[in-house]
Amino acid sequence: MSANPLVSRTPVGGPLGRAADGPCVACGQDVGADGTCATCGRVQPGGRDRMEAHLGQVVGISDKGRRRERNEDSMAFAAVGGEQPVVVAVVCDGVATSDRAENASQRAVDEAVAVLLESALAGGEAEAATREAVAKAIAGVTALADPTVPGTAPSCTFVSAVVTRTSVTVGWVGDSRAYWLATDGARGLTVDDTVASELVAEGMSEEEAMSVHQAHALSKWIGADAGQVAPRTVTVTPEGPGLVLLCSDGLWNYLPEASALVGALPGEPAEVDPMAAAAQLTTVALELGGHDNITTVLVPFPARTP
Repeated sequence: MSANPLVSRTPVGGPLGRAADGPCVACGQDVGADGTCATCGRVQPGGRDRMEAHLGQVVGISDKGRRRERNEDSMAFAAVGGEQPVVVAVVCDGVATSDRAENASQRAVDEAVAVLLESALAGGEAEAATREAVAKAIAGVTALADPTVPGTAPSCTFVSAVVTRTSVTVGWVGDSRAYWLATDGARGLTVDDTVASELVAEGMSEEEAMSVHQAHALSKWIGADAGQVAPRTVTVTPEGPGLVLLCSDGLWNYLPEASALVGALPGEPAEVDPMAAAAQLTTVALELGGHDNITTVLVPFPARTP
């Protein structure tokens, strides 16, 4: 890493919320003075309900969705410029059935991105840094638990990416996902940690696995009640430019296939404006129902110096 690299990151505690002004976040039409869209009727979000951040080399939008009372997703990312630019990003989805899920996801992303950023500045190995980041996230989230109230441990899922000029390293726990989006070769980079996925890995057919009780239930997560958890990691070396997508299930439940995600973009993955792409993907999820919190983080590949 160069002696004086450029460094930028989202603030600890999350990006600033989106003010209720400008075009509607759901349909893009005019918003009335009362903060309600005149076309679709959506009340415009603020605070954690709608968080947006743009660091140039990485962008993100996290939206409460249409049906949840609050946004329990969190995102954090950082960019390091210089001779060897690196972008690190983390998305965590608070487990809705747990206590203070939004606190769990926020603590996890803040702890993890700090570890990944420190490693990037030191020229560390990405997969080792990812494992350390998850361990730090686990410690942080576990510290939120109240030992006098059993069964309510704050919990979340986890997915991260370390993007350089030549490679993309992804780590995950749970069912938040990472995708490689490109004109050719778009694909998912993660495999959900769910009951169904575990059964498929053991040899059961996907159809049979999806029919079992609680097929979508998490088999791994981050929390005081999660036991010993280690992330799965993968490193890929794309042959050309594209986008790395990190997202919560509020997006991928509607667009589970990488090809569908590419098709929803407002342009080619290697050429589209990342913030416009994140906004479009979020809008599609809202238009399709918005039943869950929606978090979309996009990192252009290869990493570049601003």
